[in-house]
Formats: sequence, structure tokens, C-alpha cells
Amino acid sequence: MRDVVGGLLLRAGDAVGGRARRGLTGDERSVLAAVFREGLDLDGIVVVPARAGLLGLSRRPVTLGTAIHLKGHAAPGLLVHEAVHVWQYHRLGARYVLDAIRAQGSRTGYDWRAAGTAEFAALNVEAQAQFLQDLVTTPAVGTTYPALAADALASVRTPSTPSTT
Repeated sequence: MRDVVGGLLLRAGDAVGGRARRGLTGDERSVLAAVFREGLDLDGIVVVPARAGLLGLSRRPVTLGTAIHLKGHAAPGLLVHEAVHVWQYHRLGARYVLDAIRAQGSRTGYDWRAAGTAEFAALNVEAQAQFLQDLVTTPAVGTTYPALAADALASVRTPSTPSTT
């Protein structure tokens, strides 16, 4: 079922985001492998590097299933943030999209500190992505929040059975 939903999301992304897509570059693979190790299938990630189609109307990167629409952004931390959404898709199925929209509209949204927890799973999907982005861009975050950093990395590095939703 996940493959069917993933195919639909990729086709929807093509329809609204354009077809100019590619796999990860060597540098992108290195960044993501350092964070996710065996917890994320890097070969399955599709990158749309530039703004394209209807998804290009917004400047913000967006991830649909396994397709990361970077819209000209190339920062390693941002790539990690969007790859967390691919990781979430593999675990939650397409539901992560609705969870992300709900988080974006919430008062705390991307603010992982507001959750006041050392448990990665207790963060909303945007806060999870933002925490790992911050961990990559500001290594002191791992020193300041060692329990959350350890739990986050253990979570994203653990291979799992893909969601069937």
C-alpha cells in the first residue's frame, strides 16, 4: 500500500511540481548518510532541485513522499530537514503530510524546545525535522540537549518496516 501511495504522491508532485528530478548527489548522500546511516533508503529519494510547476509558486522547500523539492536551496541542514519528512513518510505513510500541515499551523510548529521533552517521538513532525536540521547546522545543540540528540539519532538510524498506510 505504501508503494501505491508513494507512486500517487510522486505523480502528484510531477503534476504540480514539474518533472525535472534527479537522485541525490554525492555530497547530498554524504550529508544524509552521516545522519541517517541505515535508517533511510537514500536510493529511493528523488530531488527536484529548482522551483517548478505549481509547487514552485512558494519559495519554501516541500517534500511529498520520497520527492524533495528544494526550490534552489542547497544548505545541508535544510536537506536533512526535508529528508526527515521522507523518513516520516516511510513510517507514517501519507499521514505525515497532514501532520506537517497541522504542525505548520500550530502555535509551536517548528519549535522543538517548546515541547520540553527528551523524546524524539513526542515532537510533532515539523519539530522533529527542525531539531535534526538544528543538530546538523549547530553542533552545540547536541551538547546542550544530549538526551534528545541521542534519542533522535537512534530513532532515525533504526531501519524499520515501511508503513502500510
